[in-house]
Amino acid sequence: MPDMKKLIWGSLAAVLLTLLSIRYWDLPVAEYVLEHLGRRFLFGGRVSAMPDLLLVTVATVSAICWAGYFILSRKRITDRRTLFFKILGTSLPIAFILKNILKWVFGRVDTRVWLAHHQDLSFHWFQGGTHFSGFPSGHMLVFTTIFLALWRFLPRARNLFLLGWLSLAAALLLTEYHFLGDVIAGAFLGYLVHFGTSRLYSKTSFP
Repeated sequence: MPDMKKLIWGSLAAVLLTLLSIRYWDLPVAEYVLEHLGRRFLFGGRVSAMPDLLLVTVATVSAICWAGYFILSRKRITDRRTLFFKILGTSLPIAFILKNILKWVFGRVDTRVWLAHHQDLSFHWFQGGTHFSGFPSGHMLVFTTIFLALWRFLPRARNLFLLGWLSLAAALLLTEYHFLGDVIAGAFLGYLVHFGTSRLYSKTSFP
């Protein structure tokens, strides 16, 4: 079971990095960004005023995936395209629902609220909502499932997808949306969702 061994070791590494980040790195990174870059970077002030379109993105992409899957299925086409549509169409809603549940469970303060008011940074268990919805990063969780699906099924463009994924992580930090630990946890959970969905639908080895 080489895939499971990779999953176990990768999970241990991700959990360790998340814990180290929460304990030692989150505040120094956030304060450095605020002092040296802050909302001047990447139009951070304007970005903060934009509406959250994550739900719209998930609903739209999921609908497109399932439409593509059913169109191909009706034509009796079963290939990598149908598998791609099915995996992404399933993993996206799961990722979105999971991030909402976990944000409520952990109840960690948002980065911008902490930088402005220095509220208690500890986890407020089962009290998430409003300003206590920072952990994990929902954008990182959801978009990791997208990038991994594209990475798997469009291998020629992997460098482009990796760049996009890393750029998203950097943007979430530099616009003060999330602490580093939030981003690491979101990426790891996105990987788990994609891995589980892929194993559910495919008997082939996970790449």
